[in-house]
Amino acid sequence: MKILVTGGTGFVGGHLIGELLAAGGNQVTVLVRDSARLATCAFSGAVTALPGDLLSSAPFPEDTELVFHLAAVTKAVSPGEFTRVNLDGTRALMEKLRPLKKLRKVVLLSSLAAAGPNRDNEPLREETPAEPISRYGRSKLAQEEIVIAHCPVPYVIIRAPIVFGPGDMDMLDVFRIINRGIIPVLGRSRRRYSLVYVKDLARGMIAAAFSTSRNETFYVANPEAVEWQAFMEQISLLLGGKKARKIVIPEALGRVLAEFSEMRIRAFGNKAIFNLDKFNEMKSPAWVCSPAKIEALLHFQPCVPLPAALGETISWYREQGFL
Repeated sequence: MKILVTGGTGFVGGHLIGELLAAGGNQVTVLVRDSARLATCAFSGAVTALPGDLLSSAPFPEDTELVFHLAAVTKAVSPGEFTRVNLDGTRALMEKLRPLKKLRKVVLLSSLAAAGPNRDNEPLREETPAEPISRYGRSKLAQEEIVIAHCPVPYVIIRAPIVFGPGDMDMLDVFRIINRGIIPVLGRSRRRYSLVYVKDLARGMIAAAFSTSRNETFYVANPEAVEWQAFMEQISLLLGGKKARKIVIPEALGRVLAEFSEMRIRAFGNKAIFNLDKFNEMKSPAWVCSPAKIEALLHFQPCVPLPAALGETISWYREQGFL
């Protein structure tokens, strides 16, 4: 199949392309802003590069049959960046797709942040009304709405919870802190999260893309949520170092640290995963979604056990000299 991928040089995009190429029979074109970054990807010689971004590029290949839209901003210096990439970029993409007569489907990678945290003890389902609480979450929900309203062909929206795995730099600091023998916990409330290993997420996206599903939204996540402290303790055990010690960070101090991080972001223009937006998300006691729909309709379920997935992640961090 002739496939176009936006955001292909990113963390999830790299694994998605690897899975597409491993399946055989797929010709992949990648929309690329930074050719130097593409050159560092293992698949660089096996794909066709299309220079440009969502707002400015050469016309897409006329024979494109399937599009995976992953390009998005997850952290920003200013709210305007979320608008420019996640919203304006997606609108521009929908217009670029209109001339493609062979296009069959578009798959959008969205986020659990678009739905917001749990409001009760029940896992979030696709039909649960969305109530995002962060700028990022609101931008992802708006991105979904653009696809729903303007996609010229059938679409599938994949909402992912916390994603981890080889290549992920956002979770690296967590692993580093635990490797130093510290388990940081925000406040004294138990917090539960849905997770998904990046290779399972990529396979779920592909399953949805090649299915007969049209105009659907799916959560792709491990069936069992994790309690955050227990999850970090499991990482500590797999790291094999000294026993980690729990340190409780009061929520008031967490907010001060988030405000300080926000000031640094604005002063120096350096993006950081921890800011006031992220702190507001972290305060919620549960971000848990149900993958029952994709399991029932597509018979898809994540297949990599959590210890194995964490082990592969740790091995990659060590190979890169990060741990």
